[in-house]
Parts: sequence; C-alpha cells; structure tokens
Amino acid sequence: MAFSADTILESTALPEKVQREIPRVMNRLLGETFLYQDDESSKEDYYLVHRHRAVFAALFATAGFTLLHDDYHRIFQVVSDFGACRRRYRLDESLMIVVLRKLYEEQAEQLSLATDPVVTIGEVREEYRTITGKERDLGIGQYDAILRRLRRLGLIDLLDGRSLDVRDSEARLRLRGSVKMILPVQTAEEMEAWLRKYRVAEEEQ
Repeated sequence: MAFSADTILESTALPEKVQREIPRVMNRLLGETFLYQDDESSKEDYYLVHRHRAVFAALFATAGFTLLHDDYHRIFQVVSDFGACRRRYRLDESLMIVVLRKLYEEQAEQLSLATDPVVTIGEVREEYRTITGKERDLGIGQYDAILRRLRRLGLIDLLDGRSLDVRDSEARLRLRGSVKMILPVQTAEEMEAWLRKYRVAEEEQ
C-alpha cells in the first residue's frame, strides 16, 4: 500500500477543507511553538486544533512531538520528544525566561484568575540583577534583542504602543500564560533549583 500525506489525511475522515488546513496549522505550530485562543491572528487555527485535537496529537506523535494544552490560558504548545529538535537558548536568554517566570508567579498571586500579570521593563531589569547577583546590568542592545525574541515567541506582549523601548523603565509588559508552559515549575523549591543551575553556569563562563 502506497502512503502519502493525502492518504493519511483521508483516513481521518475529516472534511476535505479541514484536511487541507491541517498541514499548514501543524507547520505553524512547529515554527511558532505556541497557538493562542486570545490572539485574533491565531484564534481560527486554535479552534481548528481544539476541535480535532486527537488527530493533531496523533500526527505530531508520528514525528516525535507532543501536543500540549493549557486549559486555563487556552494555549496549545508542541514539544519535541527528542533533544535534536528542541529550541536552543543562550544563557542570558534562559536567565530572562527564569526572570519572567518568577515575576509571573509573584504578580499572579495578587490578581484575579482572569488577569495576566503586568510588569515594567524596570522590574524585569531589577529582577535580572537580583537573580544573577551582578552589579552591572545587561546592555541596552542585549535587552532589546532578548525581549524581542521572547516577544516573537509569544511569552510577552506590549501594553504601551507597538514598539519596544527597553530604555523606558516604565514601559509595561504583559506576561502570557506560555511563560508557565515553557518553564513548568510548580514549587518555590523547583524555581530555586533553576536559579542555582543558571548561577553556576554564569560563574563558569
């Protein structure tokens, strides 16, 4: 029996229109990692995956990927089961993700369940200094590059205008639920373990 993408999709017995959309949406998820229900540009694709979640999960599984869903924040994430296909981050980027995750937990405790935490650029910079134990901060160019990359990934969003200005310490960032998915720690002890790990890595550089 000959196999092709068409024959595999036809076996799902889904409408032809849905079959045509599946490769595009899978490609998008593999490229972007996250798919958000509350993002207008992603909403239709999010609901397509949600309606046919079992099919998407099975198709991803054949390539060694796991489809995850955060029921509360309504976010899909695709994660490789193999190290070779996992996204790689530099140390300063990894530290920034830890900073955002820590700030998320601290801010979320003070908010209602339906609200995403909001922090300022100044708070991010101060927490980065606290975590790393460095008197000197990252340079403006480094901050700009890191936060722009994390914004493209969907971990943060801007609340004040469309342009990111890391020089403005009062500029506000919305921390999205994907911050919890990309660094899924559950307890303060787990967070401290991550911090120790990256502090050691910095000292060795």
